[in-house]
Amino acid sequence: MSGHEPTRPVLAEVDLGALADNLRELRSRLEPGVRVIASIKANGYGHGAVQAAETLTREGVELLTTGSFDEAVEVREAGVTLPIVMLPAALPEGVAELLRHGLTPTVCDLETGRAVNAAAREPTAVWVKVESGLGRLGVPLPQAAELLRALAGLPNLMVEGLYTHLPFVDAAGLAWARERLAAFGELREALAAEGLLPPLTQARSSAGILAGLEDGCNAVCPGHVLYGLPAAAPEVVDASAFRPVLRSVSTRLISVAVHPEARPAGVGGQAPLAAGAVTGVVSFGRTDGYRAARPGETAVVLVRGRRAPVRGVSLEHTTLDLTGIDGVVPGDEVVVLGRQGDEAVTTRDLAGWQGVGTDDVVLAFDGRMPRRYLPDTPS
Repeated sequence: MSGHEPTRPVLAEVDLGALADNLRELRSRLEPGVRVIASIKANGYGHGAVQAAETLTREGVELLTTGSFDEAVEVREAGVTLPIVMLPAALPEGVAELLRHGLTPTVCDLETGRAVNAAAREPTAVWVKVESGLGRLGVPLPQAAELLRALAGLPNLMVEGLYTHLPFVDAAGLAWARERLAAFGELREALAAEGLLPPLTQARSSAGILAGLEDGCNAVCPGHVLYGLPAAAPEVVDASAFRPVLRSVSTRLISVAVHPEARPAGVGGQAPLAAGAVTGVVSFGRTDGYRAARPGETAVVLVRGRRAPVRGVSLEHTTLDLTGIDGVVPGDEVVVLGRQGDEAVTTRDLAGWQGVGTDDVVLAFDGRMPRRYLPDTPS
């Protein structure tokens, strides 16, 4: 692997080809005619919202969604013209700015609907979010029909879509999602009977798609699975066909030291060195989004195709135990995430060592280091 700058030898590789492949794999699991609303929230789950949006657009997704106004504007300024459904984030007085940039607001209450109606000059698309059980955002399911009736009376507003969010990670959550999907289905049937059902409806995100849930909706909104991130526990859904889009995070050794005698070391002498120990240091630490392993866990990196334990993580440096790895010299590549030889460190490994989720690992790296984007199409 090359591309490290000598003044700051740290590099993340983002594989846009994996993103394209993951979308194709996901489409193969959908019923014919189901539209894909691709999530690019949280800066494309830490991979770059603009680059993700451009790739997903080329691959034919029908809509995008995010909760970040600034990132949505960046995507627009990059030339992406697909509809972007904005997740609830703006205050009613911010609606006019959303419309000015061609963004589709989410409406959860009549006040926001009236703000759209006042800011628009012609019938303007909005989506309505229903709170079906997550307990977070949206019009409560029992009140949704009443809101749709009120919105139907606003001349400059057109409800294009109706959606809900029902994420889960385990078997109990899967059972809960099935039950809440049924309740959302009853709402759709009631709205259809009144002639109020919007053209597009969506309830499944990554976990629901992989679990094979049926919801009767004509759209889905994948996020995690597009980027090769686990959406639920492996015993609940099989995501093995999806590749990580964050291909690697690597750096290079800036120092290698041999310690002939045993002695105290580390902060306050709490990490003693054995006689003959070999340590190395990389200029990559907490400021780059890396974290020390939780008590009882030992994180490793890859050096010369071998697993090297991490001895300590500070703000700008990480110390490694290179004992037993022959021929190590400053400048050698160190893989923090990814593959080297026959060994690999995965986001699941890092998440387990740190006691966080895999998306936490990727998001922690976001914007912290130079990136190299691998193309989504062969050159």
